Amino acid sequence: MELINFDGYAQNNRMYGGLSGAKIGISYQGADYILKYPQNLKEKNLNNVRMSYSTAPVSEYLGSHIYALLGIPVHDTLLGRRKGKIVAACRDFLEQGDRLFEFRQIKTTFEPQGEDFDSGSETSGNGVELNDILKIIDEHPLFHQIEGVKERFWQMFVVDAYIGNMDRNNGNWGVIMRYDGGVELAPVYDNGGGLNNKWDDERILPILYDTANMQIQAYRGIVSIFEQDGRRINPFHYIAATDSADCMRALTLIVPQIRAKEPEICAMIEGIPVLSDIQKAFLRRILALRLEEALLPCYERIIRQHREGV
Repeated sequence: MELINFDGYAQNNRMYGGLSGAKIGISYQGADYILKYPQNLKEKNLNNVRMSYSTAPVSEYLGSHIYALLGIPVHDTLLGRRKGKIVAACRDFLEQGDRLFEFRQIKTTFEPQGEDFDSGSETSGNGVELNDILKIIDEHPLFHQIEGVKERFWQMFVVDAYIGNMDRNNGNWGVIMRYDGGVELAPVYDNGGGLNNKWDDERILPILYDTANMQIQAYRGIVSIFEQDGRRINPFHYIAATDSADCMRALTLIVPQIRAKEPEICAMIEGIPVLSDIQKAFLRRILALRLEEALLPCYERIIRQHREGV
C-alpha cells in the first residue's frame, strides 16, 4: 500500500476529544476526517518502551480494517503521513447536527429499579464492572430503541481480544443521536489500543521464537479494562469459562470469519510499509496464537456441546 500525503490539507473547525495523542480535523476528498497522531512515548517514561512514538495510527488502521473484514460496522480509516509523522485518518461518521453519546454518558443517566437506588458504581460513567455494564445494556430505556446493542458489545469483546485491544472503555463506543431525532449504534471506532503499538524490534526479538513468552503476550497474561468483583479480567479466560449465551453466540459468529479472512489479514499486515519485517512477523504470530490456541478451542467446544445437546 502507499501512504497518503496529508500535508497541505488545512485544519477545519471540528474538534475531537480523547487522551491518546493529538487529533485534528481536515476535509479530504469532500469528507471530514480525524487525523490521529501517534503518542510521544519519550515523555511518558514507560518501562520497557524505547520507541519515540507509538504505532497507534497503524494499529487504528489495521484494527479497523480487521473489523471491516469480519463484517462488523466500523469507521472508515486511511493511513498516511502529516508533518513527518504517521497518522491514521478516520472518517467522521457524524453529520451536521448529529451528536455522539458515549456509553459513559449513557451510564450516568441510568436509574436502577427499586427504592435502594444509591447512585453507586452501577451509574458511574467510568465504572467498568462487567455485570453493571450488561445490566445497563439490558435495562436502559435508550437501548430499548436500538437493535443489536448487546450483540455489538459481545462482538467487540471477542474481536478486541483477538487484536489485543484492551482499552475498549466506556468512552470509546456509543450511540449516535441523528439531527432528525433518529437513534442508532455508532460504528466501531477508536481501535488504536491494540496490536502491540508500543513494541519495536528490540522488544520483540527476545520473545518472537519463544513459545511460552509469546503465549503470555498473546492470551495468557493480558487483561481487559472490564472487571468482575473489582478485578480486571483476562478476556480469553472469561470466554473459556463463561456460560453467557450472548458471548458464545458472538464467538460462534466471529471465529469462522477470522479463519476465513486470515490470509487477507496477513496480507494486509505485510502491506504496511512502515512496519519492519520483525514487527510484521510478530503480529502474524500473535494473531495466529490467539486464534488457534485460545479462540478456536472455545469455538469447537461450543459446537461440540451443541451437537451433543448439552
